[in-house]
Amino acid sequence: MELKTAIMERHSTRGFSDRPVSRETLRDVLTMAERAVSSVNCQPWEFAVVTGDVLRTLCAEITECFERGDPADITPWFGEGIYRSRRSEIGKQLFAAMDICREDREKRRWWTARGYRFFDAPAAILLMMDNSADEFSCRLDMGCVIQNICLASMEFGLGTCVEYQGVSYLEPLRRNLPASQGKRFVCAIAIGYPDESFPANRVVSSRADVDEITSWYGFDEE
Repeated sequence: MELKTAIMERHSTRGFSDRPVSRETLRDVLTMAERAVSSVNCQPWEFAVVTGDVLRTLCAEITECFERGDPADITPWFGEGIYRSRRSEIGKQLFAAMDICREDREKRRWWTARGYRFFDAPAAILLMMDNSADEFSCRLDMGCVIQNICLASMEFGLGTCVEYQGVSYLEPLRRNLPASQGKRFVCAIAIGYPDESFPANRVVSSRADVDEITSWYGFDEE
């Protein structure tokens, strides 16, 4: 797959087939991904790759925390103004695709709960960095490796969804993933072979026009 095609066609996958993803394939994805840009070559990223019984246990325990209404340890930034509008826009698109009415609280909660189950993907990659890592520069590096994971996955026919819900509750993660001790969770990536019949998988989020968000200096006027 050409890089331009991957960048322009990549979108979040929220429905997966039950086809397992092999350790070899996931290792190949991460091998490609870790060529990401890294400030002074720190390479702050670490991965916990989960599938099978461990993933099922994590899904059950994290979902239980959500269903109980436990306060989350990690929450996203939703922003105001245009940032909130963009979030609202994709939410409306997804609800329309899934035939979820605004007033249907039960179905809306069902949809939300899927995020805490890694969207029922056959595997998940949880991204971590050391507690001693610099929050500013290392977060930038983490963003670079996350993008690489999403693009590299497409080479193998895999879909991905970057999400915070899978790392919202730290206790189940610490209990089931021994390597996470002393680490800071950044995000989770649900990964697997897309279920092409799943309606939400056909939703593609919009992007602002480049000229709306870019200031040009020193160029000859056209």
